[in-house]
This record gives sequence, structure tokens and C-alpha cells, in this order.
Amino acid sequence: MKSLTREALNSLVGAREDIALTRIQENAEYSEVCKQQEQTEEMVEKIYQQLEKTDRIMICRHYEGEVHKTSFEINELYLQGLRDCFKLIAFLSDFQSEV
Repeated sequence: MKSLTREALNSLVGAREDIALTRIQENAEYSEVCKQQEQTEEMVEKIYQQLEKTDRIMICRHYEGEVHKTSFEINELYLQGLRDCFKLIAFLSDFQSEV
């Protein structure tokens, strides 16, 4: 894929992610998950602080890596969804012209 095309798709994905984030904030289930995370955050932080510094750094790096990896996966899934959508539209367009 050409660099300009990839850049345009990345821009489109970014814009669509912003729209999705706005919508998800209105989702009651998502709000409940966030509330549960907030409730356990203080307890987890206390346990975390009891660990040795090197262990805390290792855990932090692990979870930062997981977030980064998940970000790549979500972006790739979104792009694949776009590709599939375009292929389906092309297929249906070809099918429509044959009928």
C-alpha cells in the first residue's frame, strides 16, 4: 500500500476512533466497567507499592506493552473491517450489474 494511501487510512481510522470513543462514553456497561476499575484502583496501588522497585518497573513495562499491542490489534481489525466492507460493496455492485 502506498505511503499516502496508508496515511489517509490512518487519518480516517483516527477520526472514526474519536467518534467511537464519544459513543462508548454514553454506554452504560462501559460506564459500569470504568466505575469498577476506579473502585479497585486504590487497592491495587497499595499492593503495587509493596513490591520492589525493579518488580514495579517490570510490571509497568508489561502492561504498557500490552496496551500498545492492543492498540495495534484494534487498528488492524478496523482496517480489515474497512477492507471487507469495500470488497462486499464491490461484490454486491458486480452482482447487481449481472442481474
